[in-house]
Amino acid sequence: MPPNPHQKARSRAEIMRHAGRLFRLRGYHGTNIDDVMLAAGLTRGAFYAHFASKEALFAAIVAAGDGLLTRLRAGDPEAVLKAYLGKADLAATAQDCTLAALAVDVARAPLSVRLAYANVLHGAIAELARGRPRKLDADATTAAILAIGAVILGRASGDTRLADWLLRCAHLAGTLLLRPPLKPRPKPRLRPRASPAKKRSKSRRKAAGGRPARRAARSRGGRAAGAPKGRSSAARR
Repeated sequence: MPPNPHQKARSRAEIMRHAGRLFRLRGYHGTNIDDVMLAAGLTRGAFYAHFASKEALFAAIVAAGDGLLTRLRAGDPEAVLKAYLGKADLAATAQDCTLAALAVDVARAPLSVRLAYANVLHGAIAELARGRPRKLDADATTAAILAIGAVILGRASGDTRLADWLLRCAHLAGTLLLRPPLKPRPKPRLRPRASPAKKRSKSRRKAAGGRPARRAARSRGGRAAGAPKGRSSAARR
């Protein structure tokens, strides 16, 4: 009798749900197939009907993007960031978010798993950059770094006050980064100002006033009025 596709889909979903929880809680090496199938209420033999290996299961868990990406797709980025960095939700956030809980395990995993992690991170940044012209917006990328990094460091820290401080700082900075940029005010249009006329000096004005009189005298064939007459040739003798 062929397997029921609906039953197979439900079995896969159960395996994914429990495997994700165990991987995020214990890490890749601290979780085995028997633990996953026992938590899902299935036999070990049923595992290979869905996944070829534990590595394939781990890659599927990473690619699912549970945690920050899932929350961002369902809500407002600022509200999600506030809840993600809430003090009371630190333990739950760290265990439920693939990006925060599995970063160290993914760094040591094969390339296929790391590429799946990169796709989830790209998706989270794109959701934070919602409404902006670029999906890899610099401010949204910085907000993602702050949020995920604060959860990782806060989870690793044994100091609750320090963890709380990390979350508060990340939330404050992330909120400021996600605010829409202020629109620049339009510059007023200024009419071109006419260049002022150059002032002429008094000496130039006087010289210009005397020129027409001298020209008129020359045109009549004589010297200008008041000019001294030269001696005649007879007188010079």
